[in-house]
Amino acid sequence: MRTTEFYDTLPSKCCDTCGEPLEEMADCYTSTCTQCKGQTFYPLSPISGPTAHPE
Repeated sequence: MRTTEFYDTLPSKCCDTCGEPLEEMADCYTSTCTQCKGQTFYPLSPISGPTAHPE
């Protein structure tokens, strides 16, 4: 089995508390989502789609 096939077949990582899928991050080993931890996460890239305050 090729290495890429191995990683492609792994199940997605889920929160230990609520069971929601976690966003995969290269240097993150957490197993609890930010909502369950009570933290606010601000993504580095802007959210695509309509804006909350159209002009």
